[in-house]
Amino acid sequence: MTPTQPTPATRPAAPGAGEPLVEFVRTKRGAASGVLGALAVVFLGFAVFFALKAFGTAAAPADKDKAAEKANPDNPLELPKPAGDPANLKRGDFNVGWMSCMLAFLVASLGALWLSARDVRDRTEDQKRTEARLLVLGIGQGLGAVTMLAGLALLYRWSDSFTKWLETSDTDELRWVLIPLMTIITGVGLVFVAIQPARAEERSNATVRRIVYGSNFFLTFLLLVVAFVGFNVVVAAKVSNKLDTTATGFYEISESTKQLLAGLKEPVNAYLITAEEGTRQSTEDMRQLLMTAQDASRGNLRVKFLDAVANRSELRTLVGKYPQLSLTLEKVDVGAALLLTAGEDEKRSAVVPDTEFTTTVDRRPVFQGEPRLFRELVALSNTDGKPVVYFTQSNGELSIDPAAEAPDDRKATRLRAYLEKNYMEVRPLAFPLENPTVPADAAAVVVAGPRSPLAPAAAEALKKYVTDKGKKGRLLVLAGAAPGPNNQGMAKTGLEDLLTTLNVRLGDKFVYSIPQDRRQDFRQTIAGITNVAVAAKNEVAVTMMKVSPAVMLELPREVAAAGPNSDYQPLPLLVTDGITWLEDDRVDEAQIEQVVEQLNNRAVQIRKNVMEGGRPVAALVSQGAAPAGRGAPPTGGTPVAAVYGNAQFVSDAVGRRMSPDAAPLTYKLVGVTLDWLRDRPSVFGSDMEGKKYAEYQFPQASTVDTTRALYFPLALTFLTVVGLGTAVWFVRRK
Repeated sequence: MTPTQPTPATRPAAPGAGEPLVEFVRTKRGAASGVLGALAVVFLGFAVFFALKAFGTAAAPADKDKAAEKANPDNPLELPKPAGDPANLKRGDFNVGWMSCMLAFLVASLGALWLSARDVRDRTEDQKRTEARLLVLGIGQGLGAVTMLAGLALLYRWSDSFTKWLETSDTDELRWVLIPLMTIITGVGLVFVAIQPARAEERSNATVRRIVYGSNFFLTFLLLVVAFVGFNVVVAAKVSNKLDTTATGFYEISESTKQLLAGLKEPVNAYLITAEEGTRQSTEDMRQLLMTAQDASRGNLRVKFLDAVANRSELRTLVGKYPQLSLTLEKVDVGAALLLTAGEDEKRSAVVPDTEFTTTVDRRPVFQGEPRLFRELVALSNTDGKPVVYFTQSNGELSIDPAAEAPDDRKATRLRAYLEKNYMEVRPLAFPLENPTVPADAAAVVVAGPRSPLAPAAAEALKKYVTDKGKKGRLLVLAGAAPGPNNQGMAKTGLEDLLTTLNVRLGDKFVYSIPQDRRQDFRQTIAGITNVAVAAKNEVAVTMMKVSPAVMLELPREVAAAGPNSDYQPLPLLVTDGITWLEDDRVDEAQIEQVVEQLNNRAVQIRKNVMEGGRPVAALVSQGAAPAGRGAPPTGGTPVAAVYGNAQFVSDAVGRRMSPDAAPLTYKLVGVTLDWLRDRPSVFGSDMEGKKYAEYQFPQASTVDTTRALYFPLALTFLTVVGLGTAVWFVRRK
């Protein structure tokens, strides 16, 4: 029988094998102590330097802007991030520096003192090597821990740069992300390197084994935490973190709003202020809308929610800066308000009470949060203030004076109110007889249905306003079909020469239409958006197509291209739908049936130009556009003018047919046209609508099947018990 060989004892690692630092500490303790002492002095020097910077920054005389950068004496680490240059680091960042250097000084000093004071003359070579490994492990872990803490503190303080870099890809912010991360990685590297010499004794020394395993666990945990936090920040910035589970997409926002938010040139601050305990449902919906908008804004919209009680101090500051906010919150029926600010020192502002978050349509509440937010953002993004639109009032045009004594079909006061509600300033323009001019602040001029021709001097002033490249004037002509003297022919507008210059020809005949249903008479013509305008992706055409592809015009007139003018190119916007014909004079209502019967005659059809669809009644004129090809629209160019062969469609008579909370499609058409002329995003965006509130009705108890509600939990519980029992049985059998 062969005797069992004894297990050989584990030999210690060969002296100096892969451990030059350990051997240096073991054999030259005095020199090692000197190195640690010198390192401690260096750390102390940096600590003194950073401390002087920190307290010197707080004590130095500062102006109003620097005073805001002083440290909070209760918590010196809670300070804004650095301005972007190391020389301008604020006190809190220097506090992190001197505190970290002091901790590192203590670690190095303790190591130097331990080496100097410990007597190892009676120690064996292996014991000295073990102590050297423990010293390297302790010093490395101490310095690594201090370095990692400093990196984590800086990463927390400069977290805004991390999110801003993710949202905007601003490379200037990237360094404020890399510095803390590299600091943390350096600390992890110090701990990892310090562990390696001690691994030689992890099997034979229980104390060393615990320290090594504990350090590995700590490093793994730290790396997982940093990775988890970083992953969540990246996902939060790059991936939408809100899921709208409503059937109607109540909390989603339109593409127009997303594009506007992403393209804001200046950041906008949104404060949702609740002034009472019981907030309306619309206020909670506005809160959700603002959070969704903030996620889509790429950092351009900053949202803050304030409570009138909990945030009294901050609210007092806002009320003092924006008096309109105070007046709004003082109203009895207002329980919350939205304050939007933009520009330098947040000087441009808008206040929306919660009573305007909703409207009533068909006796049901409709949430108007997104359309209202969109309009306010467009207005705030206009650094030039409200655009001023002038309506000429010298030649019997539609009156915009609410006090004017005129019939509804000769007034446009409702259109004026609609435009002013959507952030335009509307003013009258009465041309004097001598030296008429267009005001310098005119964003656009509207000539709406003149009854008498404009004076040659006034027409010349408009021509100079539109064609002078230095003025960049914009003109909107609503040329109504008014009968001439003695009710014969078509009345002149006085703008014929100007429109010819713009390559537009106004028809001089009345357009009548064969009714397509009983609600339509012969004077009413359906006009639809042209395919060529949609193909050109014209903003007016695209926007109106989303609402309605057609509008109703009463007694329109033709608007067509005058010729192959290469400088000004008209784009057909509206054409008639259905059978239409032309009349030289306005037809008396009593004779209209007789005139329609005559249209059966082929000669009459030719003479009166009877045609089915395709008669142009509106055009948009651009300067410098590439001429239209066969079947292709003109491309490019700068908006100059818009001409509609009707003025009645914007009168108060049309507006009165709608409910007080709604506006006719023709008003929206004029608004979108003015925005197109100004080459601005339209506040009359139509791809967003108010969200209707829907009530969920619980079904009757007698119609509810409770089988699943009763048996599914029981079945799940049974499977859980069986599964646990089976697992215990298998474990016990082993």
